[in-house]
Amino acid sequence: MHISRMFQKAKNYLWHLPKSYLMAARYGFPSKKLTLIGITGTDGKTTTCNLIYEVLNNSKYKVGLLSTIGAKIGDKLLPIPPHMTSPDPSLIQSIFRQMVDQKITHVIVEVTAHALDQFRFAGCHFTIAGITNTSHEHLDYFHDMTKYIETKGKLLASSDISILNRDDESFLQLSKQCSSTPITYSQKQSADFSITNIKVADNLSFSVNKIPFKTNSNYLYQVNNITLAYIICQKLGSKDKVFKETIANFPFMKGRRETVDNDFNINALIDFAHTPQALEQTLISLKRNHPHGKLIVIFGATGGRDQTKRPLMGKVVSDYADVAYITADDTRNESVSDINQQIIAGINQQRVDSKKFRYFDIPNRQDAFNQAIQLAQDGDTVIACGKGHETTILHGTTEYPWSERLAFTTAFKLKK
Repeated sequence: MHISRMFQKAKNYLWHLPKSYLMAARYGFPSKKLTLIGITGTDGKTTTCNLIYEVLNNSKYKVGLLSTIGAKIGDKLLPIPPHMTSPDPSLIQSIFRQMVDQKITHVIVEVTAHALDQFRFAGCHFTIAGITNTSHEHLDYFHDMTKYIETKGKLLASSDISILNRDDESFLQLSKQCSSTPITYSQKQSADFSITNIKVADNLSFSVNKIPFKTNSNYLYQVNNITLAYIICQKLGSKDKVFKETIANFPFMKGRRETVDNDFNINALIDFAHTPQALEQTLISLKRNHPHGKLIVIFGATGGRDQTKRPLMGKVVSDYADVAYITADDTRNESVSDINQQIIAGINQQRVDSKKFRYFDIPNRQDAFNQAIQLAQDGDTVIACGKGHETTILHGTTEYPWSERLAFTTAFKLKK
């Protein structure tokens, strides 16, 4: 075992585990009075969680949400600390306590591999757990995909009902960790819920076990997110009619495929995509949905995190985009120049040489926005990836105020 993993494991058992149980006890084990629905996976967790929340809310359930975007308790949205999807157990248990006090009965929880490894949900029992997908991410912490996937599986092992994506490469490994026979969904193989008749145009339509669905979110990757949400809502007793009505106009989520209006007929978008797979799926959909204009991508990679994914991100963007502005994300204590060079190392040089792809190394993120919008013309798409809903950008140990929407707005003002 890697030395850093040995140290982390010791810390998990000697510090994180007892702390989590202590916090659960301090707040009276509030999760015992809640039906917890856990969603894990590399990409799509937040979208799936929010979709389930909206469906159950429209079904008149007393429902709460704990996700990257924040904690929804009744009419309140409580922020959680930046750069942390699953917060510290003291905050988790405090939120669950508030939910119980507000008579909430069902809570959808976005669960990360870090949180599972560090026992942040110790003392909590999940009624249903679902997984979206697994791909290259967090290998700075887990060191290999087998350990990463195994850690994701801890959620399934402690849940009454598990729902797995049979098309994902993790399926065989995860299916062995489930506490009972998992429910499966698939586009390609025999499964409990079979996805067929996928059609993408201005809308996205498909069928699940011959039940037709249609949504105005025409990103192909939404098929699996919607299917997982549908299975969970069905298991909880929600009606198909409510589900169909909810997805018809896909619920808005800040920082996820968020559009920014402007006077230049530029399709400006904010998205949280920050893994090679998420970038690929997003860019494929955008190329198909907007085939006639240029696809311009603003992105970077976080410092102090998995370095091995950086060239993979560079390759994906150079394979699918027309222009890229490689810029700062949360650099932490790394040099933005070093991070960007690692991204650039993966770029498809053949696409550059054939003039099918151009890239610019722009360390300052606002400068990258300004230059991207100056370049963009009528009908082009400009997407800013990686920061999404976040309200700060971390350089060194300092959190500076940041807004992707404001960055776009500033750039559009300069273009005028």
